[in-house]
Amino acid sequence: MSHPNIKATSDVGRGAAGNGRAVPLGGRGGAQTLPIRGGGSPSMGRGGHRGSSARPTGYGDDEFTDPKSQIYNPQPEAPSAAVAAKEELDRPIAGPLVFETLGDDIPLPVRPGFATSGTRINLRTNHFALTLDLEKTMYRYLITISDPEIPVGRKRRQFFSVIFNEIPEFKAMRNRVATDYADTMITAGELELGPLHTKQYRLHYHEVEELPRSSTKASRVTVALTGVVPTSGMSRYLESMPGDSTDLEHRLTTLQALNIVVNATPNEDPTVWQASRNVFARFPRNANPVNMNVYENMDLTGGLIGVRAYYSSTKTSTARILLNLHGQCSPFYPELSLLVLMKTFLGKCNDLLALENFMQRLRVRFDYVKDEERQSVKTYRTVQGISHRMKPQGDLGSQGDPGRGYETSNTVRFHCAKYSREITVTEYFFQEHGITLKFPNAPVVNFGSAANPVWIPAELGIVGPGQPFRGKLSDEQTSNMLLIAARGPAENARRLVGAGAEVMGIHADNPILSAFGISISTKMIVVPARVLQPPTLLYGDGKKVIPRDASWNLHGIKFYAPGTLKDWSYLRCGQSIFTQQHLQALRNQIKECGLGNTIPMPADDYHAELGIGADEKTDKALYHALQKAKKDGVKFLFVILDTEAKAIHARLKFLADVVIGIQHTVLLSSKVRVQCNQTNRGAQYFANVMQKVNMKIGGINHILAPIGNPLELLVNSTMLVGIDVSHPTYTSMRKAPSVVGLVASVDNKFVQWLGTTRLQEGGVEMVASIGELMSERLRVYGEKHQRYPKNIVIYRDGVSEGQFKTVLTEEVSAIEAVCAKKYANKGQDPPKFVVIICGKRHRTRFYPMNQKDADVRHNCNPRSGTVVDRGVTSEKYYDFCIQPHVALTGTAKPCHCTVIRDDIKIGPDVIQKVTHNLSFLYGRATKGVSLCPPGESLPPLLRLASLLTGDTDFAISLLCRSHVRTGQ
Repeated sequence: MSHPNIKATSDVGRGAAGNGRAVPLGGRGGAQTLPIRGGGSPSMGRGGHRGSSARPTGYGDDEFTDPKSQIYNPQPEAPSAAVAAKEELDRPIAGPLVFETLGDDIPLPVRPGFATSGTRINLRTNHFALTLDLEKTMYRYLITISDPEIPVGRKRRQFFSVIFNEIPEFKAMRNRVATDYADTMITAGELELGPLHTKQYRLHYHEVEELPRSSTKASRVTVALTGVVPTSGMSRYLESMPGDSTDLEHRLTTLQALNIVVNATPNEDPTVWQASRNVFARFPRNANPVNMNVYENMDLTGGLIGVRAYYSSTKTSTARILLNLHGQCSPFYPELSLLVLMKTFLGKCNDLLALENFMQRLRVRFDYVKDEERQSVKTYRTVQGISHRMKPQGDLGSQGDPGRGYETSNTVRFHCAKYSREITVTEYFFQEHGITLKFPNAPVVNFGSAANPVWIPAELGIVGPGQPFRGKLSDEQTSNMLLIAARGPAENARRLVGAGAEVMGIHADNPILSAFGISISTKMIVVPARVLQPPTLLYGDGKKVIPRDASWNLHGIKFYAPGTLKDWSYLRCGQSIFTQQHLQALRNQIKECGLGNTIPMPADDYHAELGIGADEKTDKALYHALQKAKKDGVKFLFVILDTEAKAIHARLKFLADVVIGIQHTVLLSSKVRVQCNQTNRGAQYFANVMQKVNMKIGGINHILAPIGNPLELLVNSTMLVGIDVSHPTYTSMRKAPSVVGLVASVDNKFVQWLGTTRLQEGGVEMVASIGELMSERLRVYGEKHQRYPKNIVIYRDGVSEGQFKTVLTEEVSAIEAVCAKKYANKGQDPPKFVVIICGKRHRTRFYPMNQKDADVRHNCNPRSGTVVDRGVTSEKYYDFCIQPHVALTGTAKPCHCTVIRDDIKIGPDVIQKVTHNLSFLYGRATKGVSLCPPGESLPPLLRLASLLTGDTDFAISLLCRSHVRTGQ
């Protein structure tokens, strides 16, 4: 069937189903040599577009890039005195915090005070003060659309535009109406909807760029007033004390309304497109869509570009409302000829099925249709697929695929009623539109459906602007994305107050914000912070190390409790080089770290010839090599790889850990060569590898020195626990499960961790098997210590504010039930709990205001040990932001921690120091990490568990999560 919203009906060739000539995704004809293969554009020849991975000078830079200006401090400012006074007023308050609207009164701990340890400094943060005019009233409406074919998404956004443009009541509101494009609308004045405050309309859906068609089915739109936005209730909430019983609903309703109104400005701007929820980008237009020249500075390769976008969200803090504004980089399709886009993609990935998936649901603009006055009429269509045909086995086409080819405009035929005969797509466009195709042997694209295809040559279409890419990026694209996104704090701050504020309409004369009585400051707020001192680390022979900038080295240092490495060997993969000189350097490092002086087992036969990526040849080669080593009695294997490809790493982990069962670690051939050249950058490589080896064979790398260590308060009585759930990605197999991970300390120095995993229903965050998992960890602890811990400190990652209650009522309650039974059997009192929600899935960043408060060695980020618990933190919850690590590139992302239960009452200073010092106990690195070991130890465990599902994409995503250390 034809597209319901195209005005002209004779604009394309159609292949009817069941006519014996046009098949659902193709027609007759042989395979052709792909005329668009490569990296250039059709009009520019083979060298027209940059198809290599070389990047131009200044890649990703813009007017806000200035390497000489690494501190953003336009003028000296101090934290808000009014906020500080309210915080001081709140400090004496103590007792449980109960929210009336949470149902069962769930007590949450009130902040017992503010910590004082550390050097006091001030920082800027990416939050802007938002004020409300309480004299103005905002009204909230529910929008119901009867047509089920208009779900949440692009079509629904289009229909809302129709509503605002064609319903008189809304047209009259102009800048005084805002919507979330789902079902909620906020207005700055009350609509005239009659005595029942509800009204129905009948509208015909059509694309905004096209004229309405009365032939389409009319949809019923119902508008109903649901109430007034409770801004006065929000004011009372902000004035209340932390321990006051509070109506949380007023806060949540008002914040939702504010988000809708703030987002109205970019939503109404025709030059701004939405990348994802609450994320907006000013998309760069391409006046010459036959090439990618305009996108050279943001080309991710493979037909995608990286566009800077801005996220905004309102939140409450002590005595004020804040707007959180954050910059990020999002992948978009370029505004480009569809044929050039296909050519660009195939230049990186010569796979027709991958191309079809890449183009799926892409909106394409055409202007070859003429109206009665012979003027071009713009029409938009959605890609459904490209023209395939199956070939006999062994008939290799140009793509090297023995089972699949493609049809072209010259070979796809369909019955055309106008000409009463079969006709090719090439003939149709010449006879009907007078168009002679330049590339009739290119794959023809289906813009209809599988049952009723609508074939249009790709050369006639232009990819519509502002379309975000939802699929999985390649390793190269991810690397390029990070080059654009990972910028220093000063550059990011300048960009936020410049481009970010401009996109979001943060300026004094914004008519939409003014109509709703909202004003937003153009300056970032300043908040007080503190910098904690790093802990002292203890290695073998009593050697003490004090980290500098959250980092230290292992030169001449033995591990605190080294294991013994025996029955070991090495496996070379692919073209990796590992000479006798390299082997001797490895043996020297093993000896220096105290792991023994054993000779490796012969490795002459241990070599795996890798294929292209993680293909069948790679799997077979790795499997046979690992199996032979296992059969020969090898207990530990150093695997030498010549690639950092994450897919190959994931397959190696699966085969070695899951299938064969042999301990191993990976050495990169390139870094081994650097190590043996004895350069400063490579001198620590073998030593860092030895940390992983020592942990795998049961050793202890280092501990915290007991003097001044706040963990001493917990020694001999406490178990630390980390809990997280990783969910399938959008590229995962259908109905893939989520992976639950739980790790727990088993020793009194908090350096030995054992983990347990389970699979559960995909997308479910709460851990259904938490009691079973915790029972296993308690059993191991009890066997080691002959008793159970008196205290259990839980670091729970990955949950939002709305799930705090669920964590307490479902997960912690299940753990308490397990403990009650086990402790009673041993005659022990039940343990005391501290539950801390920790995570980095937030968008709060901090910016130093001078050089002395910055980490000048790493982009002038905040220094390691920076803690913020005032100014921008919650007005009710017991939370803080802490940054134990340094960001090697980009802007550092702190860890946000919220204490939702504290039976021990150890106080904010101790709990912040414990969290900070634990971050230096992660045994796999000589650096402080962003999440302390209970959280940082989970990604490798979850990655291993995901391999059991057979979901390689899921495993690779977790591999990236555990390896990437850049800030954004």
